[in-house]
Parts: sequence; C-alpha cells; structure tokens
Amino acid sequence: MDDFQRVANSLIVYKLRSSWFEIAKMYNQLAQEYDGTLAMGFALAAINEEEGTPVTKIAPRMGMEPNSLSRLLKTMEEKEIIYRDKEKGDKRKVYICLTAKGKAMRKIALRAIFRLEQEIVKDVPADKLQSFFEVMEHVPKAITDFQERLKHDSISD
Repeated sequence: MDDFQRVANSLIVYKLRSSWFEIAKMYNQLAQEYDGTLAMGFALAAINEEEGTPVTKIAPRMGMEPNSLSRLLKTMEEKEIIYRDKEKGDKRKVYICLTAKGKAMRKIALRAIFRLEQEIVKDVPADKLQSFFEVMEHVPKAITDFQERLKHDSISD
C-alpha cells in the first residue's frame, strides 16, 4: 500500500467521501433505469406524498443550495414527476406536489434508500451504530468551526 492510501484510509473525510462516492454511483445507476438521478430520488423522498411540501423546505431537507434545487425541480417538472401548486390564501407560498408518476418513483426511491440502509446496518452492533451517529452529529459543528478558523488563518499557515 502506498503512502497516500495508508494516510487516506485513516482520514474520516476520505472515508466519508469515498463511501458517498460509491453510494452515489450505485444510486445513479439504479435511477437511470427509471430516467432519474440520485438527486431526484432524494428530492422525491423529501416531498410529502399527499400534501406536497413547500419549496422552501426541500433544499434544507436535502442539504442542497436553493440554486441547485431550482434546476433539479425544473428538470423534474419537465419529466412530469412533480408540479407546483400555489397556496390559495397566500400566492407567494408554493408547494411541490407529486404527479402519479412521481408517487410511483418516490416509492421506488424510498425502497432503494431503505434497502441499502438495511444492508449497511445488518451486521453492525447497536453500540457501534450509536457511536457512528454520535460522530456524525459532531461533523456540522466541526465544519462550522473550521470555516470560522479559516476566516482568521489560512490553510498554508
């Protein structure tokens, strides 16, 4: 094993990135069979099947920037997976609702998400899962702290 691989295998950020890359690759391959993408699958999961979801709540649920979500929703509308519905009392409030095709695709996406989840955790003891979630709870704060430090220091220091 070369030095890069040895060091990379000991880094949390590398493990997160490489694991996410494998997950994204697999989900995108599955989604292509349904003329979709990983991002579409997660958007479908974030939308309430019966009532729709305010457009302003979807990006935070997915951890996306609103600009990226706008492009994604436009594509999903073009594919007739979703439609926009303005609230009757307040026309400024827009709900993203699923079409019949979108509801069917949502079921497929959720099934894929939960099946992979089951596969990942099936052989992992409960205490190790708990430890994993504890570490993952710390990641957003660590990112914020790191960004704050970068405002005062540079990486090259």
